[in-house]
Amino acid sequence: MRTTPPAWIDRLLEWYCSDYFIEEVLGDLHEWYAHRLKHQPNARFTSLRYCFTAMGYFTISRSKPFHRLVDSPKYLAMNMILKATFRHLRRERFTGAVRIINLVLGISFFLLSLIYARYELAYDAYHSNVEHIYRIGSSDDGSAWAAQPIGLGPWVLDNVPGVESMTRFIPMRSTSMKFGDRVFYEEKGIMADSSVFTMFSYELLRGNPSTALLEPFSVILTERLAKKYFGDQDPMGQLVELSFDTNSRTWENTPRKVTGIMRDVPAQSHLQFDFICSPYTFSDEWLRAWRNFWVYTFIQFEPTADLDLARELAKQEYTQRYNFDPAEDTGRGMVLTPLKKIHLYTNHEKELAHNGNIYNVYILLSMGALVLIIACINFVNLTVIKGFDRAKEIGVRKVVGASRRQLILQLMAENFILLLLAGIISLGLLAILTPSFRSFSGLALPLNVFQDVSILSSLLLILLGLQVVSGLYPALVLSGVTPAESIKSSVASIKSGNIGLIRKTLIVLQFSLSFILVIGSIIVFQQLSYIQNKQLGFEKDQIALIPLNKLILREYEAFEKQLLQSPAIQSISTASDVPGYRVQRRGLRKLGEDREYDVRAMFADETFIDTYGFHLLQGRAFSKQISRGKNEFYLNETAARQFFGREDVIGQRITVSGDTGTVVGIVQDFNFQSLHSDIEAVAIYNIPWAFGGYASIRFDPVQVQSVLEAIEMAGNQVYPNLPPVDVVFLDERFEQLYEAENQLRTIILVFCLVSILLTLSGLIGVASYNVKKREKEIAVRKVLGCKTPELVALLTRSFLWLLAISLAIGLPGAYFLSDWWLADFAYRVPVKPGVFVVSAVAMVLVILQGSGLITLKAALSNPAKTLKNE
Repeated sequence: MRTTPPAWIDRLLEWYCSDYFIEEVLGDLHEWYAHRLKHQPNARFTSLRYCFTAMGYFTISRSKPFHRLVDSPKYLAMNMILKATFRHLRRERFTGAVRIINLVLGISFFLLSLIYARYELAYDAYHSNVEHIYRIGSSDDGSAWAAQPIGLGPWVLDNVPGVESMTRFIPMRSTSMKFGDRVFYEEKGIMADSSVFTMFSYELLRGNPSTALLEPFSVILTERLAKKYFGDQDPMGQLVELSFDTNSRTWENTPRKVTGIMRDVPAQSHLQFDFICSPYTFSDEWLRAWRNFWVYTFIQFEPTADLDLARELAKQEYTQRYNFDPAEDTGRGMVLTPLKKIHLYTNHEKELAHNGNIYNVYILLSMGALVLIIACINFVNLTVIKGFDRAKEIGVRKVVGASRRQLILQLMAENFILLLLAGIISLGLLAILTPSFRSFSGLALPLNVFQDVSILSSLLLILLGLQVVSGLYPALVLSGVTPAESIKSSVASIKSGNIGLIRKTLIVLQFSLSFILVIGSIIVFQQLSYIQNKQLGFEKDQIALIPLNKLILREYEAFEKQLLQSPAIQSISTASDVPGYRVQRRGLRKLGEDREYDVRAMFADETFIDTYGFHLLQGRAFSKQISRGKNEFYLNETAARQFFGREDVIGQRITVSGDTGTVVGIVQDFNFQSLHSDIEAVAIYNIPWAFGGYASIRFDPVQVQSVLEAIEMAGNQVYPNLPPVDVVFLDERFEQLYEAENQLRTIILVFCLVSILLTLSGLIGVASYNVKKREKEIAVRKVLGCKTPELVALLTRSFLWLLAISLAIGLPGAYFLSDWWLADFAYRVPVKPGVFVVSAVAMVLVILQGSGLITLKAALSNPAKTLKNE
């Protein structure tokens, strides 16, 4: 393993720094290197960091006097190389601009996709124990559940060997918090065990992490929330009131004492919350009960723990507690999900947060890589063909005494200067693009790319790779040619035969990638347009939702009566769940039978189906007044078909989670969630719901502002001591379900346009070179009577063959990738051949037009001007 820093950077510092500073500079750097190597055994990474750190010492105050730098042979050599490089750029402005712009765009977009991918992959990675923390879920008939009974955690801690600690997260959504005259609804509250600060790396700024949550009715606030309620006051020991702690019978509230202030939860965490409440307000018996699936349980295992044993013990406990038949093994048991994989790799039932998608990360990173490859192909092609144009120059230099080593270093240095220039410009462009992408994606992406070691390292690797591919081979070939050969006019073509094959291969690869991006973009657009315009089975427009909690439900009748006085409001209904949000799953069983079926269950009043425009296919509407024990049910078509087959469903007696009633109607199937999922069995029944849910308001579409004013006025009159009533529009909620897809569509469009631009610019550059190389042949053919169409066909013939090969590669690739992406949707557009044909024809026409303009210009040129020097 390397134990000393890179010598070349030390020599560069010795050349640049004055004698007064050099000993101090090298001493500090070597000491820093030894310290870093001790704590970071990766010698390559440490050496790379050493190089970037050393760059900070190249300041004007530390430099040698200018005349000493100028007298240095190294400076003279660098000065000569710089002059030669920029002289060639001035002489070949168009080709040089194409090379640099292509590379800048390719590098910038690739690094942007790399920043996004690294950000997503680093979710929850800041916890020091992340490698040993797992979330306990369960599986049943192939479906996995994220939330579990509250008693599962203590049972695992007591009965499973190898468990080091346990923490439960209990969501407290839509609860109001009050301090003095400040009262707001807070959506990000949780209850958690006192072990939360030992298992997770949350920083408690004030308070004792071991005891802050042990006291009943205690609460820990984040910095942001403490500032919101207390301003400059000291929050410690203060009392706040949560509507969650209001007794539903006496309506008395027990305040909670602030026992800690913690740093805000990092953005790269799927566990987002603003305050933590102690769960020990409840009895130990309640905290150990195996009831309902609504708690998120995390376990920290010892490094040597047997996870398979833990799963087996949990499966046995599930089987015993829920009376499962051990002979019917349908995959029931414990699901252990590593903490760092929850955000991207899971989409279980009742997830705590809206998770990301690893496939979107793969897609964006792949597109960034494809754009970079296209840009690199252009750069390599143009660099190689321009390098062989300098054969005569190389011959002259060898005649006047230049050695092969000097020529290789000169050609490599000139190429690297261009690469370095493109790299610096791309960092500037990336710094401009990152804030816009951050705002667009809603992610807290790092903004200072110049201090990001991983980004700088990636850039350096790209530049070094391009230096080897585009600079080393031409330099070796050209420097090995004898002066007599290099001065011959045909030497370039003699030595570049293999290069021509490589160049054509790169062009085919470039065209193929462009086809894949274009066709993939069209498929994505079609699919997203389809799912956003597909009929869902109900009317989602002109419906406003009001989340209900205990305090609102207390005076809800007066609130509803006040709302109905507004002429803009057409109807109001209440329900435990509504489309666009998760609908709870319950057990349905026919009366008199033991077998139970899974069904999505919604409590709703008699106006629910009219408010949403559901289609009642059979039966009648709910009765307005029902007595307890005589519940009425709607089933959707899927539920009726699955549970009753061809039987007459109307009048059947069923039980859903202990509530027995009669089926009075069949509702047409509807999609209550995104079209990623298929239609499921749904039961709707009119039982009074007094624990939350939503009020759904159908309104006149031309009087939206009047509706908002009516809700605000009714809220102020009925709930003067509560925060303003929250309002969510249902169509906006459904747009949020496809937010990731809409962002992906925009990103794909941008990357597709950039790839087409890069492909055309590289094509024009190569076509210009080919035309210039054959300009005398074109002139001679014109003198001999060759017509313009024949010349254009002659010059574009080679591109047609390359296009044909590219189509044979790109079209199948686009089909398989599109089919892979569409597999995530339950409802998908068919992949029709017409899309591929139209896309291929359009791309071929665009490519031929781009190269045709260059060839047409050459075919129309005056042959006399070309041949006058012969």
